[in-house]
Amino acid sequence: MRAPGSPDPAYWRLHARRYDRAALLLNRRLPLLASRLAEILRGRRRVLELAAGTGLFSEPLARAIPSLVATDRSPEMLDILRGRLASSGARNVEILLVDALHLDWPPGEFDGVVAANLLHLLPDPAAMLAESRRVLVPGGLLAVPTFAHGDNPLARAVSRLLALSGFPIVTRFSGNALPRLVESRGFRVVLRDRIAGILPIHAVVARKE
Repeated sequence: MRAPGSPDPAYWRLHARRYDRAALLLNRRLPLLASRLAEILRGRRRVLELAAGTGLFSEPLARAIPSLVATDRSPEMLDILRGRLASSGARNVEILLVDALHLDWPPGEFDGVVAANLLHLLPDPAAMLAESRRVLVPGGLLAVPTFAHGDNPLARAVSRLLALSGFPIVTRFSGNALPRLVESRGFRVVLRDRIAGILPIHAVVARKE
């Protein structure tokens, strides 16, 4: 039984092997964004990645920081992630099956948290932000680049088609909704960007106050 408010892993079990191709079709700039975020987090001691999926962000993060904990709720996604990191030679990554809404670490365990393309899947994204804040040290960085399904008419149309196919969209971010949400949970936004694509990405980096 899945935890309330968590994405159902059944969808990802069926679609794990197609995820990279689909994500890059929706926004081909994802690899560039992943590299940019890795550079922003360079120098952090220990970073937690939530919803790491197949490792699109994990691989550049592993090159930039000494210790990465990459997590996901889908065993199938994590299998692909393991293969990807083994091929890249990364030895500084701990891979764990974890629910992003229920983190077992004590407060202040990490100085960075990354949750890429997760918030739009959650009925209560504020709960995930609260958990992320709890495990961050004071001044720790949170990076939450998120597909903005409500950004423009094309994005909304594509989002509706994805929903009809079974894609588990819950929240359609648009405008300033994402930075406002992040700041409402005790963070100060230090960087925000919009990455254009068939589905634009709203990228926010914030510091724990």
